[in-house]
Amino acid sequence: MLLINDVTAVTMDAQRRILSNASIAIDGNQIVAVDTSDVLKTRFASAEQFQADGMVVIPGLIDTHAHADQSLLRGLGDLMHWIPFLDDVVEPYLVKRDPADAVLANTLAMMEMLRCGTTCFVSPNVDPRDDYQSLSEAIGNLGIRAVLGRFIIPASGKDNLEIAKTTVNAAVNVMNKWHGSQNNLLTMWFGLDVPRRPGDTDHPYFYKTVSEQAEAMDVGIVYHFCSEIEDANYIVDNYGVRPAEWSKDNYALGSNVLLINGCQVTPLEIEILAETGTNLVHSPVANMKMATGILPLVDVLNAGVNVSLGTDGALNNNSYDMFSEMKSACLLQNAIRQSPTAMTAQTALEMATVRGAKAIGREDDLGSIEPNKMADLVLLDLKQVNTYPIHDPVSNIVFSANARNVHTVFVAGRKVLDDGCITGMDEAMVLQSAQERGEKICAELKLSGSNTWPVS
Repeated sequence: MLLINDVTAVTMDAQRRILSNASIAIDGNQIVAVDTSDVLKTRFASAEQFQADGMVVIPGLIDTHAHADQSLLRGLGDLMHWIPFLDDVVEPYLVKRDPADAVLANTLAMMEMLRCGTTCFVSPNVDPRDDYQSLSEAIGNLGIRAVLGRFIIPASGKDNLEIAKTTVNAAVNVMNKWHGSQNNLLTMWFGLDVPRRPGDTDHPYFYKTVSEQAEAMDVGIVYHFCSEIEDANYIVDNYGVRPAEWSKDNYALGSNVLLINGCQVTPLEIEILAETGTNLVHSPVANMKMATGILPLVDVLNAGVNVSLGTDGALNNNSYDMFSEMKSACLLQNAIRQSPTAMTAQTALEMATVRGAKAIGREDDLGSIEPNKMADLVLLDLKQVNTYPIHDPVSNIVFSANARNVHTVFVAGRKVLDDGCITGMDEAMVLQSAQERGEKICAELKLSGSNTWPVS
């Protein structure tokens, strides 16, 4: 039993209570009580005590769009729109990538996430060629939650039910091996490949088979959706319908589906997403940086669609910082709508916590600080120059805080960040390996950053 004492708890419970002078009792991997410190210190007098000394505690942040395998390419996707970004950087990297580099990149990204208060992430396109054993071990060692979308593409050639089942069953065999591993930290989803550009083909039997198998396994489906003006126009030009209509016709919407970006959605499509209970993840920093477009977030939320937040990745963000995403989501909507109240700090924090939990089907045990939920907690030291004084803790969290304010992180009751230090891995060793391998990858792929200034 562990008792975290003397905190301000931003609970994100149904009443959105903020409890001053609070304590949180943890038994194993679960929260068992949240109340005033006086009450819980008496009730759990024999528990191990953790004195938080006035820190603010929030639920672990949930990054629902994070290409964690791209961190070794940080800064190499600048000044690029999506097609040269994919063709000139991502695809060459994947073709030549050593599986060990994928594990290293994921490890570096996960360490950054923990330092930024992220306790769970969704990686939507995990390469089938990756070393799942080593990746699983890295997840377990660091103690972070991971939803890995095992990338699944239809077999080339004619689409039929037999081929579709063979393709999907091959993916399922891998997913079943790792789903629920590392004490349930690792969850396997389908990372779906859908038509987005000239040369892509569609496979209705394949999509239906993926949908049926996902339902049978009780797992999710994640894919990039209506992100760019080009991919939206491609669907319209080739199929005569909007992307959401195409997705609905191809069994690729529903409450277990997480769509990425949706920058080009129309009112009709927003209505379809709401009617089908489909989830959407917004990645404002990467969208702005790549000139992808602007999600009409306020309209989507007002329609009743569940929207979460994601960073996208180090290649086009260039970080995995959810504090930046929360702030940017607010500023972007307020700017385009010319209203300082269009998007509030409270809504942004909901998107990073309770809405993120709902997007991955975990609203029953993640996303808030209350009894019977998993003990995924982030302790923020706001007694710093960038976050003091505190008049409104939620405002300070969303608009002022950053990774430097993240003091301690618990995932499933385990302390995975202690006073700013990663507990499950040698950080210095990972950083050294990342620099060495990053430089070699740049040389091998003949990539360089966008800097034009002289460096001596």
